[in-house]
Amino acid sequence: MKITETIHAFKHHFRLALDEKQYADRFVYSYILLGEKICLIDTGVSKTAPQLQAYLKEIGRSPQEISTVFITHAHPDHIGGCLAIKKASSASFYAHPADRPWIEDVERQYRERPILNFFELVEGPVPVSQELKEGDTLLWDKGKTIRVLETPGHSLGSVSFFYEEEGALFTGDAVPAAGTIPIYVDPRASIQSIQKLAEVPGIKHMFSSWHEPISENQVPTTMGEGIRYIQKIDEIVNDLARTIPPETPGEELSLRALERLGIKTKKVLPMVRTSFESHRKK
Repeated sequence: MKITETIHAFKHHFRLALDEKQYADRFVYSYILLGEKICLIDTGVSKTAPQLQAYLKEIGRSPQEISTVFITHAHPDHIGGCLAIKKASSASFYAHPADRPWIEDVERQYRERPILNFFELVEGPVPVSQELKEGDTLLWDKGKTIRVLETPGHSLGSVSFFYEEEGALFTGDAVPAAGTIPIYVDPRASIQSIQKLAEVPGIKHMFSSWHEPISENQVPTTMGEGIRYIQKIDEIVNDLARTIPPETPGEELSLRALERLGIKTKKVLPMVRTSFESHRKK
């Protein structure tokens, strides 16, 4: 989907296994930046890699032109297509050092953050060419720069990117979509990261992994909704903590919290339990 002359959004549809028979339909956006070369922000999952490459050909470009891949964080739906890009091009991969181990060793990520169909989403590892840190300004094409913003919370090494010439802010999963299943490791850091993004001057577009592309007048609204959603979850978990025994398993806590959010499910993934338990641990 063309957004501007230099920015295209690509929507990856995939499924997330809840158990051996039950799946949840999900989607994630990655973004294509066009210049003399091509820059990608995240790569989606492995099974949609051929579709992404076909899209490039449809708009008159080639996967071989991809020179840079900026990774917002190491979760499977963001790095799953990296190996396919590596095979198709000479692209360099950029990521935060905290998430680098899970990009370069996907077996380790599977052990430490298990997802039943992990290897349906991730083809394999890729080497990180350069680590990213707060304030880095990277020239990915002639006259085109990306500024790095550290935005931990969703993961320890989550980063966002500001494409200065277009006023385009790419937030990855830093801003949660209200009403969806929460996935983060630190709610307080998540709120602080959203507040930090809200202060970035000159935002014309916000490109999230979970939201449809957002125009400038809706950016503050969307960020505010994300903060209030985390705060609502915090209130729910605090209330539950006062009414259930402290030794209550995270599975039960999560199911009760999800019910209060109006989300019904019989299974809770480990990464979702981590989200709710992060409120209890704080």
